[in-house]
Amino acid sequence: MQKYVLVQLLEGMDEGTEFPATNWPLHVTLASNFIVDWENTNLFEKLSALLANRRPFETTIGDDEYFGPQKQVHVTLLNMNPELKSLHNDIIALLKSVGAVFDEPQYLEEGYRAHATVQRHKRLNEGSAVKIDKLTIIDMFPGDDISRRKILKTVKMTGE
Repeated sequence: MQKYVLVQLLEGMDEGTEFPATNWPLHVTLASNFIVDWENTNLFEKLSALLANRRPFETTIGDDEYFGPQKQVHVTLLNMNPELKSLHNDIIALLKSVGAVFDEPQYLEEGYRAHATVQRHKRLNEGSAVKIDKLTIIDMFPGDDISRRKILKTVKMTGE
């Protein structure tokens, strides 16, 4: 089974776009790395149904922090408002209901800290706002190539 991640891309990229694993676009991870039988779970349809009842929302950007065992990953935290917590928890519940297995479950639900990794030439700035309005499904090993990533689908929040 393939490995996937669900993100809010913060820059426009088309479905089918591939990029190097070392050069991610600016994004907020909503569900970190997981394995699931995508084809046999109707997961795309289930995610679409989940987001059809959601309205886009904004959250503000908080402080910088460093993640990782050696504090080597520079990130900017997002303020965890109720909409963001609810969206994350509902996505994780849906993924668990179809048998998803997560690489690092300790960073889900109560352990979830929404953030955007600071990129070489772009970042989020404290005090600004970011809109959460869609979910992008990323294939972490397109064509069994661990050095690449591929945008599979983007599902927009359409709730009113």
